Order: sequence, then structure tokens, then C-alpha cells
Amino acid sequence: MRLQVVFRHVTFLLFILSLSFLFPAVYSLWVNDGLFMSFLYPLFLSFSLFLLGIQFENKEPKVKEAILVVVLTWFLFPVLSALFYIESGAIPYFADAYFESVSGFTTTGASVLSDIESLPKSVLLWRSTTHWIGGIGFVVFSLSLLPVFGAGGAQLMRFEAAKAIEEKVLPRVKETARAILVVYLLLTLSEVVLLKLCGMSLFQAINHTFATVATGGFSTKNESVGAFHSFTVEMVIAVFMILGALNLSLYYRAFRARSLKVFFSNHEVKGLLAVIFISTLFSMAVLLKEHVYTDLFTAFRYAFFQVVTAATTTGFSSTDYTNWPPSILALIMFLSLIGASSGSTAGGIKQFRFIVMLKTVYSELKKTAHPRMVYRVSIGNRVLELSILNTIWAFISVYFSTAAIFGFIIAAFGHDLVTSFSASVACITSLGPGLGRVGPAGNFGFFSDPEKLLLSLEMILGRLEVFAVFAVLLPSFWKE
Repeated sequence: MRLQVVFRHVTFLLFILSLSFLFPAVYSLWVNDGLFMSFLYPLFLSFSLFLLGIQFENKEPKVKEAILVVVLTWFLFPVLSALFYIESGAIPYFADAYFESVSGFTTTGASVLSDIESLPKSVLLWRSTTHWIGGIGFVVFSLSLLPVFGAGGAQLMRFEAAKAIEEKVLPRVKETARAILVVYLLLTLSEVVLLKLCGMSLFQAINHTFATVATGGFSTKNESVGAFHSFTVEMVIAVFMILGALNLSLYYRAFRARSLKVFFSNHEVKGLLAVIFISTLFSMAVLLKEHVYTDLFTAFRYAFFQVVTAATTTGFSSTDYTNWPPSILALIMFLSLIGASSGSTAGGIKQFRFIVMLKTVYSELKKTAHPRMVYRVSIGNRVLELSILNTIWAFISVYFSTAAIFGFIIAAFGHDLVTSFSASVACITSLGPGLGRVGPAGNFGFFSDPEKLLLSLEMILGRLEVFAVFAVLLPSFWKE
């Protein structure tokens, strides 16, 4: 393990990412809220570390070193953001500030804040910006702007856009990163324009767009999207939540093919749309049957939005759904565990693994009935090898076990089961709001500092899909 190489690349990434502080800093200067220098302090710190890092020889990171670079970046950049929150006075305590930062960068959307609207607008803009950067991924964002990693960049991108690399959308890593960023920018610009046409102010449109395309969920309003009381706003955000939850490489392939068939022939897209359609119909039926809403339109409006926000693990809310029937609440948690497409900004186990899981279970059932017959699991025209199936099942096992263990630990601190386990699920899936005290009408501020740090760890585990972080903890990882 060449720690000098790791240090150089980590400090480089931290500096490049810290340039994002300039965006809200300029806005702060424009509105003259007195926070301009608070935005610059983390940038100065990262620049100082960068000057130290470039003293080491520039070498391409190997696989283990790339894993460590990505993991350290995801743990350390939220520290810089936390320092800003503390310096600005918006969030004065480190555990709270770190939790809010990790929640932003992992696109979780969980918050410790009880009165979001009291924050200065530049702080709100930074919260939304953390979503936007985290959604595209630290490494993809950096590679697309300054692709100086060479061939080693492929190792770094494995943990940010593995599906895009796997499908060989483009032959070069930096071109792949740039293509993904272009798609991301176009989605961002499109939604800002549409939300502005729906009557939102430009500030509100930008903030909610950043949170939508990143499937994050931070809002500038205490009541989230429901504060706007606008059906058109809700539908625009719902559509872009779905668009942000699709594999970003599909947009480039569709552009090259000049056809939307690329989307509708993809098994993950079909799976996600089917899940949303069926779940919306079920939720509408239950809401009408239980007389939560009395007309079909209202039932569709709120059911569709909450199903989409759960299936894409965004975490917005258009109403306080905590009083909805338990069957819908259970469905919301289940949808967040499944998640959306691989290579997207969404969390969960992803549609690809969920489809493979269902097909494997079905094959095993047939094998039980017909022991001598040989069955293979395939996705599209591709037959999956046993090693891939083992990896998928190992991930699903570790993922659900991690959610259960963290839920148990939180419950051991004295919280009720609904709050504890829904908080754990909401953090590892990047859903954000959960149930009980962490529902859409509540927040995570009541947790103790150790609990907030534990949930911050779980958010990072979910964002990096657990294996990368756990691998660093193995003694064998540090051996040559």
C-alpha cells in the first residue's frame, strides 16, 4: 500500500471538490448575508492539504489504493462541509454538522434541522449543492473536470459509475465521466426551466432541482414539496425523480442510437416502471378504501408522488404520510430497499439485483420440483455466471444484515423499534425520512452524537454499497 499515492490523490480530490464552495460563496456575496468567508475557509484548508500532497510523486493508484482513495474521500469531504456549517453558525455542533453533510453528499436527505426555513439562503443553497455533487459522485465529478488520473481513473470510477464502465459506453474513462456529467447537467437545466414555468422562484427551482436529479430530498421548506401546494410542481419533480433514478449511461446510448427504445428495452427501466405502476395502484386503492382521501384524483396525486419518492430513494414528501394505513408505510420502506437502476443516483439494492434475486428464487423453486433439470439465470440475452450470482447474493445478505444490525444498535440506545429500524433503512438506502420520530414531520436531531455518527457511517456504507468500506477494515487489505 503506497500511502503517499493515496494521500496525493485524496488531497487532490478534496481540493477539486472544495471548489464547489465557490458557488454558494458567490451567492452569499451577492445577497450580502455575511457568510462569504465562511465558505472560503474549507477551500483554504483543502488547498493547503493539496499543496502538501503534490510534493509526492504522481503515480497511478492500484486497485486497493483506489478503493482507499474513494473511501477516504467520502469520509473526509463531509468534514470540510461540517466545518463550514460550524463556522457559519448554521449548525454549531460537529456531530450534527457532519450528519447533515454526509446526508447531503450521500443523497440521503435525512436532516437534524427542525426549522430549515430559518437558515440563510446561501446555506440552503450549499445543502442542495451537496446533493448535486454527491449524486454525480465525487470521483466522476472530478474526473470529468480534471481527468489527470490516467488509466488509474478506471479504478476510481469502479465505485462511482461501475455500470457505465461495465457496459463500455465509451472507450476512455474521462470521456465516460464527461458524458455522464453532460447528461446530469441537461437533466438539471431542464428541470430548473420547467419548475420556473410552474411558478417557482429561480432560487427554489435550483435548490429542488439539485435535490431531485440527485434523488436526494433536501428541501428549502419545512413541509418539503408539499409547501408549494402545486400539483404541477409535484408532477415535474416526480418525473425527474424517475429520470434521475435511471442508469445515466442509457441517455448517452439513446442519443447515439437516436431512439428511446434503449430505455424501454432495458430490464431495469421496465422493472422500475412496473414497480411504480403497481405500487401506485395499490396505494390508491388502500387510501380510497380507508377513506384517507375521498376522490380518485387526490388519491393518485399523493400516492404517485410518495411511491416515486420511495422507489427512487429521494425522500421528498408532498404530505405527512405517517398517518396513512400501515400497509402503505410498509410498502414505502420495501420500495426504498429495492431502489432504482444501477448506474443511477438512487440507493437501495438496485433493480438489477432485485430482478436477479427473483429469477434465482424462481429457478430454485423449479429445481426443487424437477431436480434433474438444469436452469440458468439470465438477464436479457446474457446468462449470468455463478460467480456473479454469488456476488449478488453476498451483497444482498450483507446489505440487509447491516441494516438490521444498525437498527438493533439504535434500538439498544432506548428508541422504539419503528423509529430505530426505519431510521436504519432510511440511512442505508438513502431514503432520508423514515417512520415514527424520523418521519416526514420529524427529523434526526433527537439522536445522541454517537447515534448520529453511527447513522452517518451507515449512509456512507449504503452509498458505497458496503463492500468497499468493509474491505478497508480487513487486515488482509493492508497486506501486499
